[in-house]
Amino acid sequence: MGTISNPWLQIGDGQMNLVWVPVGIWLLATNLSALALMGIDKSRAARGRRRVPEATFFRLCATGGAFGVLAASGLFHHKTSKDSFTSVALLAAIAWVLVLYGLQSLLGPPLP
Repeated sequence: MGTISNPWLQIGDGQMNLVWVPVGIWLLATNLSALALMGIDKSRAARGRRRVPEATFFRLCATGGAFGVLAASGLFHHKTSKDSFTSVALLAAIAWVLVLYGLQSLLGPPLP
């Protein structure tokens, strides 16, 4: 499979491939959201308040926030004893690594 080469999609000679900018923004936003939401859920759990549904975290994992969920799980020691939750987050993270690898194969690396 070849790399798409288009001078309009790059900044300068041999610099960042612009196609990766929205991908990076999306992943940054979803992972920061996941991290923050895990912190909020941990705080709510400690106070005995209404919790964030696990389905919300699974959706975040599926849309790119798996790394944020895993980081927050370790950082806040939240949901670490739930093997099913950790397994879903790990599988989503692996899937995203494969997706990013596939995009790199198709679009070229983000940086030369």
